[in-house]
Amino acid sequence: MIKIASLLTAAFVAVSASALAQSPGAEPTTPAGAAAARSDETSVTLKPGEGAEVKVEMKKGAKTSFAWTAEGGVVNFDTHGEPFDAPDKTHSYEKGRGVSSDEGEITAAFDGRHGWFWRNRSRETVTIKLRATGEYTSMKRVM
Repeated sequence: MIKIASLLTAAFVAVSASALAQSPGAEPTTPAGAAAARSDETSVTLKPGEGAEVKVEMKKGAKTSFAWTAEGGVVNFDTHGEPFDAPDKTHSYEKGRGVSSDEGEITAAFDGRHGWFWRNRSRETVTIKLRATGEYTSMKRVM
């Protein structure tokens, strides 16, 4: 009886391992509720005095790496987020004044929209080029 149970256990483990292995070319799976890793690039042109905001939607604990540069000048920025259930409450990750670039990683403090606001306080037109890679579901310019 013990020998049969051992054989059944070994067979179950072999079938389970086989079922978990991905076939060549198969897409990786993502746990339910988690965002698959993605990458996006966008650019925003700001005339003197203008501001713009770009956000990614993330679940709490998700991570997104980013890098942006301001071509043609410097900008003020605020990297922050708003929860889906309380969009009037913001959480600031980082702020800067007179900056030509920034890079880092956002770890979402809550389910919501997280991203970047830039304001061009110079007399020249500035173009922001943003690259993001991480666990988010969409990237949108919201302002």
